[in-house]
Amino acid sequence: MTNPYAPPKAPVADAPEIGRASVWMTRVLALFFAVYALYCCWTLLYNLSPIAIATAGIFGFAAVGLWRMRPWSRWIVYSISTVLCLYFVWYFSRAVQDGWPYDSATRAVAALVPGLLLLLFGIATAVHVSRVFRRR
Repeated sequence: MTNPYAPPKAPVADAPEIGRASVWMTRVLALFFAVYALYCCWTLLYNLSPIAIATAGIFGFAAVGLWRMRPWSRWIVYSISTVLCLYFVWYFSRAVQDGWPYDSATRAVAALVPGLLLLLFGIATAVHVSRVFRRR
């Protein structure tokens, strides 16, 4: 049964193209995840740890999915970003328990820089991946 109100030949919209910069940045992100997965595998040679096995597997899957531009990889990246954000909450709570803010403003800011960098990476990664795969 056809729709009598539809135009005779309605054009089908193609998926918008992904920009070269977005593809390049996604590949850089995939390489970062691959390097970290290989680092986790290297640490397994010295100390067999279930956390290192899980991390290597998750980051490896994320790297393969991002390199091949597969939409399922965004959920892995979202979970990695969520874990990084939760880690920052834990990191900040430990800093407060240890007496943060400190007497020195420089020391107080320097204590939060590692956690803030991880938080920034997690948020930026999730935003980038959502923008790349939203267009598909």
